[in-house]
Amino acid sequence: MKNRNLIIIMISLLTIISCENSYAEIRWEKNLATAIKKAKSKNLPIMIDIYTDWCSWCKELDKNTYSNEEVIETAKKMVSVKLNPENSEEGEEIARKYGVQGYPTILFINADGFVLENVGGYVEGEKFVPYMKNAIDKLGKINVILSSKEPSLEKLDLYMESGNETEATKIFNDLLGKKSIPDEAMPKYLLGFGLIRAQQSDYDGANSYFDRIIKEYPKSEEVYMAHYYKAVGMILSGDTDKPKKYLENLIKNSNIPNNIKTQYQTLLSYINED
Repeated sequence: MKNRNLIIIMISLLTIISCENSYAEIRWEKNLATAIKKAKSKNLPIMIDIYTDWCSWCKELDKNTYSNEEVIETAKKMVSVKLNPENSEEGEEIARKYGVQGYPTILFINADGFVLENVGGYVEGEKFVPYMKNAIDKLGKINVILSSKEPSLEKLDLYMESGNETEATKIFNDLLGKKSIPDEAMPKYLLGFGLIRAQQSDYDGANSYFDRIIKEYPKSEEVYMAHYYKAVGMILSGDTDKPKKYLENLIKNSNIPNNIKTQYQTLLSYINED
């Protein structure tokens, strides 16, 4: 009888330990569709860990960051999912949509795809928590902005930050028609649309926005970035001579600040190295 009771106690103890361990980790959903459905029903942010099997820092993230107690506790306030672009169509689509360039990349989005936070690379333990908390806070702000059906600059900024060109264009045109976009803010939005197009590898489309900034807003701060990204687009299109001459002419321009010329020279050096 004593032996039997001892066995029952041991089994109960193992069960308790097992349950505690099962909760002492982040619960990862099996796919993004399930994560989105759960996030939408509970109004929670989504944490997407974009990784690959060969990525050593991804393994360090699992080992040192996702095992951190505060990270685990904070993750209870969001829906988590892991995606591998190399063996998952969902992962491949997300990596392409959000322009993922390296691994690991941790995206925090809401159920409609708005980017709340973007972490590129390995972040250890408790240093990861502020990113998580910022995503949670930003979700609340987004909910307030989207609760209004009226177009606004805040809503425009939101859609542009998330790379949603379709919705951003609708709001932009609506606000433009109502003359609700300050003229000094125009270069910022044109640059934003250009970068969205560039991310889609539509360099001609991107340059149409950059050229408009250069032509219509030559005294704006954004004009320097428009020149820079126009040159980058030329390079990514496979050209070297054209962006080289373009940058050389910019560097000779006495109206361009020296700190900006330094950026142009760095890009020119990259071309010359190749």
